[in-house]
Amino acid sequence: MLRKPEELTREQLQKLIEFLKTLKSEERICTFEKVLDQRTNYFTVLMENIDHPHNISAVLRSCDCFGVQNVNLVDDRAEYSVNRKVAMGSSKWLTLTKYTKHQNNKKKALEDLKSKGYRLVVTTPNPGAVSIQDVDISKGPVAFVFGTELTGVSPEASEMADEYLTIPMFGFTESLNLSVSVAIILQTVTSKLRNSSIHWELSDHEKELVMLNWLRKSTPRNEIIENRFFNQIENIDN
Repeated sequence: MLRKPEELTREQLQKLIEFLKTLKSEERICTFEKVLDQRTNYFTVLMENIDHPHNISAVLRSCDCFGVQNVNLVDDRAEYSVNRKVAMGSSKWLTLTKYTKHQNNKKKALEDLKSKGYRLVVTTPNPGAVSIQDVDISKGPVAFVFGTELTGVSPEASEMADEYLTIPMFGFTESLNLSVSVAIILQTVTSKLRNSSIHWELSDHEKELVMLNWLRKSTPRNEIIENRFFNQIENIDN
């Protein structure tokens, strides 16, 4: 079994990362570092009981494309699985937190995000919501909450929301496909963020945790390799 990052000292974590890097090409590591420099936790996405798995996979793809590292998924039915053709491998590079085993998964997810300092911004087509162009990202980190295409977000999300957001539309239909909505919102807000003076980049430690995750997921037989590594450094220390 792989050791959890929180079980490692900072020195052990850094040594493990440097060791795993030696198993990759220089070009691969450069790609990892280049992408990592563009990752952010300033925005995150929460999806509540999305009906169609391919929609979730498409959202994950958008999150990866726009540099949003952390994604949260409420799945009361515990039925979700990645559609690899739609996700295009994006789920491998994201930090996905699933809420499936709590008495109230939706409330737990929302409370967790609040406790981490995120403002909850709920998407809705209803009048009175703030237009995506007018969202003030300087107020602090934002968790964008998305519900099902049929019923929208949960009552819990509506009640706990700090702000309501809408995408202006001018046709006969009142809403967009979920994955399209997420892509439009993330493109708009991440562009604003990258052109602002807000410190949106991951911290050094956050980068280390993500890098470790990426290295592990792209290393075959990583459990055996890591066990040998730790046995070696522990023998040296002794």
